[in-house]
Amino acid sequence: MIRLNKGDTFLFIGDSITHGGRGSSMDLNHIMGHGFAEMVSARLAADNLAAMPRFINKGISGDTAQRVYARWTEDALSLSPTHISLLVGVNDLYADLALPAGLAAEKYLSTIAAILRDTRAVLPEVKFFLCEPFYADVRNQDAPYENIPHPFCERPFAFSNNPRNPERTQETLRRLGDICEALPNLAENFGAVFVPFRDLFVPRKDVPLSYLIWDNLHPTVAGHQLLADRWLSVANTVL
Repeated sequence: MIRLNKGDTFLFIGDSITHGGRGSSMDLNHIMGHGFAEMVSARLAADNLAAMPRFINKGISGDTAQRVYARWTEDALSLSPTHISLLVGVNDLYADLALPAGLAAEKYLSTIAAILRDTRAVLPEVKFFLCEPFYADVRNQDAPYENIPHPFCERPFAFSNNPRNPERTQETLRRLGDICEALPNLAENFGAVFVPFRDLFVPRKDVPLSYLIWDNLHPTVAGHQLLADRWLSVANTVL
């Protein structure tokens, strides 16, 4: 069990995986979204009722690292959190496919380094969790609802899964490997905690990938729980 202190404030920031469909009002049923950020927050809050830690979700769907950096002062530094969790990167892979792989990786990594550098300058004591982005080759176009944990919708829903492009998928996976290889050292250089996520969404024998991640990018409820469990497991070693 992770023990927290009064005044602890956790900021979760990144793209749609962090956003989790969060609300932007004080409707507390939706304010943390519905994904790993909410799951982690719920566990930490319930385990630390006397400390009454606070939790903030500043995920924005579609954000790249550069877009996160553009709002970093307002959405991160100005809030003076004691803990920051950053997960961003998969949208960078899509946005920069036209760039040579090496240049795209350099652009992403230099932006993450700038975020870490600025944070250390303003919040030198903050505990920073740098989460690893992920992407999967999910092949479920023929029967998209066959192997997911929640196939029923009360209203008609068009399954958001673009026709598979094997070449693009493999190139995206290669570029993801380039940036992920450098992230642990980058985190260490700035005193951040690296949280590995990518290995949770590789082909496995016990379950189809589509049970864990439904459109190559976004986890299912099962996948989000795996993210939350991994995040808490890593945090348990440093908090």
